[in-house]
Amino acid sequence: MKKKIKAWLIDDESDAQALVKKILEENYEDVELLGSSINIDDAFLQIKKHKPNLVFLDINLPRGSGINLLERFPIRKFEVIVISGFPENKNKLTRFRDVPFLQKPYSIDDLKKLIDQSIESLREDLHKVHRYDSI
Repeated sequence: MKKKIKAWLIDDESDAQALVKKILEENYEDVELLGSSINIDDAFLQIKKHKPNLVFLDINLPRGSGINLLERFPIRKFEVIVISGFPENKNKLTRFRDVPFLQKPYSIDDLKKLIDQSIESLREDLHKVHRYDSI
């Protein structure tokens, strides 16, 4: 049996959280959603504690942005899928190189494509290290 991929969800919109949870439950039995956060401080603590392999990340959050959260992990050992309703946020991600951006509202197929890519990357190397370009 394949090892379960542990995921964490960071979004302050309950509808957005519910949609990602539903997509995971209905399509990805090998992905276990460990929990969710609605702000970056809680998200940082939960990621450190639970060590997820995959993080779904909104950018515009209370008390800071998803970018601020990623900056707290200059060397990270998890895949990230950014989901944001603000297209200008895509430009803020350029120094993270390997972080895909999905604009809300999105199609379920587009999200599934990014999840599939993340799972494939994790199956190749569960301990892959990601770094970002500091300014």
